[in-house]
Amino acid sequence: MAFRLIITALLWTLWCLVHSLLASEPIVRKTGLLRTRFKPYYRLAYSVFAAASLSLVWWLTPNEASIPLWSWSGELAAIRLTVVVVALAAAYLSFSSIGILDFLGLTALGIGRKGAVTSRKLITRGIYGRIRHPQFLAGLLLLWSRDLTDTGLVINVVLSLYLFVGARIEEQKLLAQFGPEYAHYKEQVPAFVPKRIV
Repeated sequence: MAFRLIITALLWTLWCLVHSLLASEPIVRKTGLLRTRFKPYYRLAYSVFAAASLSLVWWLTPNEASIPLWSWSGELAAIRLTVVVVALAAAYLSFSSIGILDFLGLTALGIGRKGAVTSRKLITRGIYGRIRHPQFLAGLLLLWSRDLTDTGLVINVVLSLYLFVGARIEEQKLLAQFGPEYAHYKEQVPAFVPKRIV
């Protein structure tokens, strides 16, 4: 059992590291890829690789002897449904603000908006006026709304740590990019839990 859980933790930690390295602009810039004709395709290639590699890691995870730990059954099913709805709403509102085509790297190819270039303005409208990290919040809520086995618990812990660290890294990037504007925004808007809903 311990070996299976260690393998699970290592697999998912490796995926998180590779995902982070490929998303790191300074590291990607060092490869020279962003100075080639491949540049407009990088974000799209990254999105496809992230999805494909996530599926591969999920498939490689040793699940066959997992021990059930927690089930959202009975009266808890309504709470689970509420958590999932909040997560999906946060994701939807986030992508409505930033644009799903921008996020996937399709607007750089001229898909969705003619000749569009991803906006370099700080987004503080919509859900971003309530919380700074709606996508990370959605990920956390979806992770913990699953029925859990011991394997699933290890995956959830690794991915939750990754999301919290990812939020910190993103904040450092935004602070470097927008300076005092982002520092003021950070003071006014909480990271994950809104001060008020409406």
